[in-house]
Amino acid sequence: MSTRLDLHKRIVGGEPCERQYHVKLRAAASGSSNLCGGTLIGDRWVLTAAHCLKPGRSLFAELVLNAGDPAEELQITAEPVIYTDNEDRSHDIMLLQLPKPSGVPPVALPDCEHRPEMVEIAGHAATTGGPGDKRKPGASPALHCADINVVDCKDLVNTLQKDFPEAYPVKAYQHWFCGQARGKDICYGDSGGVAVYKDMIYGVISFLGDPYYVCRRAAAFMDLCDPEYAAWIKQTIA
Repeated sequence: MSTRLDLHKRIVGGEPCERQYHVKLRAAASGSSNLCGGTLIGDRWVLTAAHCLKPGRSLFAELVLNAGDPAEELQITAEPVIYTDNEDRSHDIMLLQLPKPSGVPPVALPDCEHRPEMVEIAGHAATTGGPGDKRKPGASPALHCADINVVDCKDLVNTLQKDFPEAYPVKAYQHWFCGQARGKDICYGDSGGVAVYKDMIYGVISFLGDPYYVCRRAAAFMDLCDPEYAAWIKQTIA
């Protein structure tokens, strides 16, 4: 049974934070709801999840150029670049090129020789669960961050195979790691956001472990230390 405290967790389970390299992505101009998160990994490059691209809809990136200043919104006009493997299968990782340099210091790429045991996640999605910890739609004007432990993905793999047999064949060939911590979780709208450690990006928020309830199963992050993804990122943004 959820308590009043349970219903007022952040990201879920996080705290307000400021990360200048975090980008809000929308599928329309200013005033529309947040679609996804993204991360500046270069002066003109945003890394996000491929499923954030909606057919027939324009993408806009909202950047905080200077702390305390109004955000600037830029339309993505260049063709998005989605990672596709040698079997012509798309993976849930995408690069967006901004129409002009952002001037914002980007997050660093990962040190894959020293993988962290914990990462920080960030997002603007719902910060609460509903009664009984059920997921509910929502958005937070302020960015929220939370630390989450890197855990084994075995339970999530088993869940996909058992409860989501249609999604499993698509997820199974992609490269992701898992994160879970008591009272902390990602929500709808956090997709594409960052999983960082010591200001280095190790993952991109990809999918929920439990689409119906918060804080019950591990979440999945696209693994930027996978050699295929790492080489593709460096080649694309060079």
